[in-house]
Amino acid sequence: MLSALHFVDMAKATVIDPSPASFMPLFIFSFLNDLIGVFPFALVLAGQLVFYHGAFTAALWMKLLVFVALPVGLGSALGSVPLYFLAYYGGKKLINKWHRFFRFSWEDVEKVNAYFKGTWYDELVFLVLRCAPVLPSIPLDIASGILRMRFLPFFVLTAAGSIARMMLTLLAVGMSLSGFSGLSRF
Repeated sequence: MLSALHFVDMAKATVIDPSPASFMPLFIFSFLNDLIGVFPFALVLAGQLVFYHGAFTAALWMKLLVFVALPVGLGSALGSVPLYFLAYYGGKKLINKWHRFFRFSWEDVEKVNAYFKGTWYDELVFLVLRCAPVLPSIPLDIASGILRMRFLPFFVLTAAGSIARMMLTLLAVGMSLSGFSGLSRF
């Protein structure tokens, strides 16, 4: 119980007054959260804006981008890599062995994969899915590996989408707390 309260205090201090000291803890927590998928990390961090009593200025949003969204995005991208590689190298064997429990076979995966041609709009769809604050990342990591998405676009789009997800979540919570009038100083 005490460690949970300590985490909430750390998250509150990180979001309300972002600083370079918050970079590494956020990076580590987002890495672990994306690796094992404990809870919606972006929503927990954005919820700490409830305790913020100042105006939502451009300077605050830049600090949130650099000291909150950037470490969360990079940590999430690195936390996605092990699941991606497990699915990439072990997905076919697992699906072939347990297809009756999954209710789909490797042939079904190949049919779905035929829709993706490796073009820019396939990657755009992936980026949009990564940006959605309500979608969990573990299914996207696994699906990307099983569907044999190239690693570099996977990693770059995961990092960019996670950063955008964090900023969108912070923006949504910030607007709901202060309305558009608090964001008028941009």
